Amino acid sequence: MMRRVKIIIGAIVAVAVLAVVAVAVYLLTRGEAPEAVDLETTVARLEATETTDDSTSEPSADATTDTSTDTPAGDAATGDGEDAGTASSAAETASDDGTADDGAADVSAGTEVGTETATAGQTVDASAGLAGVWTVEVAEDPGDLQGEPTVSFAGFRVDEVLNNIGDFTAVGRTARVSGSIELSDTALVAATVEVQMGTLHTDNSFRDGRIYQALNTSAFPLATFTLAEPVDLPAGMADGEAFSGSAEGDLTIKGVTNRVAFDLQAQLVGDRIVAVGSSDVLFSDYGVTAPTAPIVVSVEDHGIMEFQLLFTR
Repeated sequence: MMRRVKIIIGAIVAVAVLAVVAVAVYLLTRGEAPEAVDLETTVARLEATETTDDSTSEPSADATTDTSTDTPAGDAATGDGEDAGTASSAAETASDDGTADDGAADVSAGTEVGTETATAGQTVDASAGLAGVWTVEVAEDPGDLQGEPTVSFAGFRVDEVLNNIGDFTAVGRTARVSGSIELSDTALVAATVEVQMGTLHTDNSFRDGRIYQALNTSAFPLATFTLAEPVDLPAGMADGEAFSGSAEGDLTIKGVTNRVAFDLQAQLVGDRIVAVGSSDVLFSDYGVTAPTAPIVVSVEDHGIMEFQLLFTR
């Protein structure tokens, strides 16, 4: 009897020790939750990345090769008097006939024509504006989405309370996003986005497994959003003016569809449209029960769906 009691007590102590170790490891290895999506922050990161890429692609001064050919001094000093006279005579003849002036006029005219052609080409490109279909740019190597990503991604943010840790924001993200938008000159006309929910990752693989179960990703691998109403865009967006507003559409998660509104920000940066957005979603509206675990004291019954998307055409 005493032996059985000792075994039970030993097992309880072992479990308690393992729990303490697990909490300690989690505290030591977990990082701060990544910031919520923000247009200004994303644009700054993209511009910084492009600046870095440009600087690394420039050739160094040592790699520059001088391909000019120096004329030997002896050859330059040596001349034939007869050839020099012939050249001088030809120059005078050309001047008398007005040939030189005509040639200069032809060159000037050609330059003006070329300038007009280039300007016309730029006008045609500018007149295209934003109208057309833009597709989500998918990164082959998205990197760490829990850091400061400069690629397309979608995900969620959920506040929770962890045992012996306190308040924490769980952030799950995936770069497995596809879709497109259609723009007219003045509005966002259509938009469809799909997210591979089974590829969401947080900072903890154990949490990831519980999330897949809660979302039943094996049966419902996709979450989709389809724009329901056109969104008016600012007149200066083609010139880089930022847009801030709301976009309503149908959000489908776990096979359930509801009408939602996303807070949306967008801006044309170079040849890409950068768009970020978020919406507060109630889990029960989609038949989702917030996942739990021994370390979790409580989890909010709602979360923020967010995205950062780069579009090209």
